[in-house]
Amino acid sequence: MAALGEPSPAPAPAPAAAAPGSDDGSIAEIVVTAEKRSESLQTVPVAISAYTSKSRDLIGIETIQDMTNFTPGLAYSTSQDRAFIRGVGRETNNLSTNPGVATYSDGVYNSSVVAASGDAMFEDRIEVLRGPQGTLYGRNAIAGTINSISKRPTADWTAEVRVKVGNFGTHDFEGMVSGPISDTVRVKFGGYRNTQDDGYYRNLFNGQSESSNLGKGNFFYWEGQVEWDITPDVQFWMRFDQLGYNDAYRVPANITGSYDYAPFPDYFVLFPGAAFGAARTAGVPGNPALGQPLQPGGFSPNVPVCATNPANNNVNNYCQDDGNNAKLSRTYQVTPQLTWHTPWNADFKYLGAYTTYYYNLFNDFDNTAIHSYVYPVLPGSKQCGGADCPPLTVFPRIFSDYIETKKYFSNEINITSHSDSPLQWIFGLFQYNERNFQTPGTLYAPDQPQIATPLNATATAPAAPNPNHAVYTQQQEMHNNSYAAFAQTDWKFAPTWKLTTGLRYTYDILKGSEQFRELCFGLPACLGLPASQLVTGPAVLGAFTPVTDITPTIAGIAGCATPAGCLYPGVRGVPNLQPNGLWNRNLGANWHAPTGTLGLEWTPTADFLGYAKYSRGYKSGGFNASTIVPNPESQAEHIDAFEIGSKVTFARQLQINTALFYYNYQNLQIPLPEPAPPGPNITEIINLPKVRTYGAEFEAIWAPTTSLQFLLDYSYLSAKIKDSPLQNNAVSGELENVNGNTVPESPRSKIAANANYTWRFTPGSLNYSVSYIWKDKTHDSIFSEQYFIAPEYTQVDMRLSWNDSADRFTIFGFIKNLQNKIGYDGVTAFGITTPAPGTRACGFNGPSPYYCDQNLGLTPPRTYGVEVQYRLK
Repeated sequence: MAALGEPSPAPAPAPAAAAPGSDDGSIAEIVVTAEKRSESLQTVPVAISAYTSKSRDLIGIETIQDMTNFTPGLAYSTSQDRAFIRGVGRETNNLSTNPGVATYSDGVYNSSVVAASGDAMFEDRIEVLRGPQGTLYGRNAIAGTINSISKRPTADWTAEVRVKVGNFGTHDFEGMVSGPISDTVRVKFGGYRNTQDDGYYRNLFNGQSESSNLGKGNFFYWEGQVEWDITPDVQFWMRFDQLGYNDAYRVPANITGSYDYAPFPDYFVLFPGAAFGAARTAGVPGNPALGQPLQPGGFSPNVPVCATNPANNNVNNYCQDDGNNAKLSRTYQVTPQLTWHTPWNADFKYLGAYTTYYYNLFNDFDNTAIHSYVYPVLPGSKQCGGADCPPLTVFPRIFSDYIETKKYFSNEINITSHSDSPLQWIFGLFQYNERNFQTPGTLYAPDQPQIATPLNATATAPAAPNPNHAVYTQQQEMHNNSYAAFAQTDWKFAPTWKLTTGLRYTYDILKGSEQFRELCFGLPACLGLPASQLVTGPAVLGAFTPVTDITPTIAGIAGCATPAGCLYPGVRGVPNLQPNGLWNRNLGANWHAPTGTLGLEWTPTADFLGYAKYSRGYKSGGFNASTIVPNPESQAEHIDAFEIGSKVTFARQLQINTALFYYNYQNLQIPLPEPAPPGPNITEIINLPKVRTYGAEFEAIWAPTTSLQFLLDYSYLSAKIKDSPLQNNAVSGELENVNGNTVPESPRSKIAANANYTWRFTPGSLNYSVSYIWKDKTHDSIFSEQYFIAPEYTQVDMRLSWNDSADRFTIFGFIKNLQNKIGYDGVTAFGITTPAPGTRACGFNGPSPYYCDQNLGLTPPRTYGVEVQYRLK
């Protein structure tokens, strides 16, 4: 919606950036800073959706997913924490790449999407700008920007507390106090402590539960602000805040399909599969070519319900022996700003920020509750002194331990005109510095003793010890610098016409190092056994099966014995072996580009704006870092965007905003799993040459009476791949033609509607709000198979709110997802080798079927509760 309307004149605290509704029930004006100056949303020639704190409370926009529902063109994957606008975003969480949607908090760049969905108690408004914002925002704004603007300290002392209780054991407590401590200094302090005791998904192994991102767990936030009028013309403002949580975060929300009962499953061939221990219990037949089952006799602990995947019967159930958990800690941000209203009809502004955080995600990678099983030895194999070797006890518990740390700071100086001249301008300088460390895919087998003492690739000598039991180690340390200069002019060359021109030049530098190691436990290809060997290493060598370090055999290392063999773009030197067994390689590159905009506005009346614009968008290149692959560098993305739109208000009771757009999108960065034998597939980031995108967006607010209001948002999007070579589908194992396929996170259609009615009484007012959401099926891969497509879904939400006439307290009762429907915010797939009997094939390679599982990202089930807000003024 262009600006979520607010019924009028229901009493409510007046937000700093939004004029209160008038007594005639007209639509309230929303003031935004989308172009770095305060303007009415209806006069800004940009497709914008804006949400004030009051409007968020009115219809229940609490999370970034809620915002996604009501914003045309915006898509968000909760399970992956990735945002997209009009099909443009970020396809990987590798920190050596950049997002396509830039998030800003109080005007400064923030690398996390979560930062754009702050609590309504602390955020004055949130603005979503659609389309490339290549002039004023520049960095990673190729898709658009999400801006959150804080509530500032108040001129009079005020305080507020909020308490919310709901199902799933939800208990939220929030509070703030704000006011002056002198004639020129104002302060504000506040925070929250939120908990959810029960999760959406149930572990049948131990009865525990987990939720999707930011669900079950403990969450806290606090902030302090100071605002100082140094002189009548100079103001200083600063915010210091801390955010943290301990979250039972299940990612993905669940996995459907059969367990892979192969001895060495496709998804991780380096280690005996956990589900192999339950193959006999699941009814998986043995290998007839061996004349006997060659299957484990059982598994421990023996929980029959966990021998097969319980999610196939109920998508909310799973079996795992390790819990999944996410922790955000040591997260601090300081944001200083200085504004000088110069005597030359211009404002000088400095915006700075420093942020640091530590994030840790623990995930049960094997996705089963199987602790151990005995791998049977082939009778008569006689590989131990003429006798059969003793069998191997496999401890298949494998977990991933994802770590992400960042420290980054930015500085911006801009000068903005504010005269009555027909020519307005803004120009500025921007700098950004980031250092990060990430382990994007490190996997551990903590209970398998052999992993601690690996041999070299030929199993002829010891390799470096491995005391942390990591089977697969990926990590990177990168340093990112970005510099930019920008300028934009708005020239009103006629009473009803305005010409906008903008130009920005950006220079990005990325350098650092990556480390990688992979060990192999028992796979025949790792032991030098012939490819025709039907049995695996443990079936012959039993308890004497060695662990081998196969890292030197990967292409990025084996092909780099000399510097001449390593002349890949972005590679700085030859990979080298470190004493801890990790191979290290240095990377470095820079990218630079001009971006800008050219636009024309027509305003024949105060209630009509028509505009046409061209924008050039840019996102820097990056690296597929942490796996030492050949050709790790990805090229920069570019967009040529053409848009026409209108914003019309009829009698201040009906507001209709529309936009039509066409994109020529070049070098889309896409991660694709590629074969890397003898190990598992390794993700490589490729550039798709072209994507053709076009669409339409419609946003309307109608207030036919002082008490009744309707909202309607619709978006249509077509984003198709062009001129791509054949690409490898790791699930089917085939090269496929992807031309004409839809790019990920680009639902064809999306609808959001809301109706709310206010009854007014002497003691106060009562508002009833109902919302309807429909999202079309969504492709989550460049491949068109059904297993990569999230189904369409609908959602109905309801809210009832009472506000007293003195505006002291507000009471909400709410239900989200009233019909308790399953909603999908992401679907990916991976191949499996040996499914349970009766498993439906995912497809066919000629006459041969192939099988797969799906990783599902799910929206929350039905939630309900009550919230009470109390204000002291």
